Amino acid sequence: MPFGENPASHQNFCLQAIFIRFYKAFILVVAFLIFSENSLGQSPFPPPNQLQVFAAQELSFGSFYTGASGGEVIVSPEGNCMTNGSVMELALSPATPAVFDVRLIPGRIVHVSFPASAMLTRVGSSESMVISGFTSDKQGNYFVTTSAHPFINPVKVGATLHVGSEAANPSGDYVGSFSVTFIQE
Repeated sequence: MPFGENPASHQNFCLQAIFIRFYKAFILVVAFLIFSENSLGQSPFPPPNQLQVFAAQELSFGSFYTGASGGEVIVSPEGNCMTNGSVMELALSPATPAVFDVRLIPGRIVHVSFPASAMLTRVGSSESMVISGFTSDKQGNYFVTTSAHPFINPVKVGATLHVGSEAANPSGDYVGSFSVTFIQE
């Protein structure tokens, strides 16, 4: 402090400088919170008004041995695999449920509808197997869309594969498709 100045006025000047710095910092923090609240509150991908469905994973019954009389391979929507009859699951490739990503605005009821059956045919031949008993992880095969960003509601689907004897269904790759209908209320 220079000689001859009043110490009280110097102290007031320091307090004013501190207050001004605090006030500017406070204004910056409030402005940041206001603008960040707006930018965080808006989704970069707003939920669609029309139902959108994307196949995220294919239904696979994995690898198995048919055995003498055949049987069934059952894949649950959760991905659990069970066999019956002479069919034995092999560890070469695991069974997986189909997964569909349903995207829609929150609070809508969506029903899932399956075919009675579908067919798998052996690649390069005419042998076939039937798939039936389609089911989803949604109780009653319907659900209400959620409000969580990014507005994707996964639907997992399992089914039962009916396997013939070794003569009827020789080893090989079997391929096919099935239709799933999603109905928005």
